[in-house]
Amino acid sequence: MKPETHPDYRQVVFRDQAAGYAFLTRSTATSDTTIEWDDGQTYPVVDVEISSESHPFYTGKARVVDSEGQVAKFRRRYESPTPDSVLHTAPDGDPAPEDVVLASGRDLTEANLEWARRRIASEGRSALDRELP
Repeated sequence: MKPETHPDYRQVVFRDQAAGYAFLTRSTATSDTTIEWDDGQTYPVVDVEISSESHPFYTGKARVVDSEGQVAKFRRRYESPTPDSVLHTAPDGDPAPEDVVLASGRDLTEANLEWARRRIASEGRSALDRELP
C-alpha cells in the first residue's frame, strides 16, 4: 500500500446518545474527544444519534405497516369489478345494466347492455346473486 493515502484505522468508541450505550470497534472515524474505556485505555469517541440499541426496528418498537390495506386499496382502484363487489355496491333495487355487464366481464357495448337489460327484467336483483356467464 502507498504510504499517506489511507486513513488511520484504529480502535474507536461509538456512543449512542439516545440509549446511553457505547461500544468499542475499529474505524477510520475521527474525533477530538476521548473517553476512558473499561480496559483503562483512552480511545476517541464518536457520538451517534441512533444505534441498534435505540433503533425501533432492532428494539421491536417498529411501526407495523398495514400492507393488507394497501393491497386492497390498490385492487379497488385498478382491478375490474367482480360480481360480488358489484352486488355489494349496487343499490337495494335492481342493478343497473352497466353493473351487470361489468360484473360479467364483458365490454360496455350496446349489445351487452341490451343483454343485461333482458336479464335484469327476467331475474331482477338475482341477476347478480349467481355466477354470471
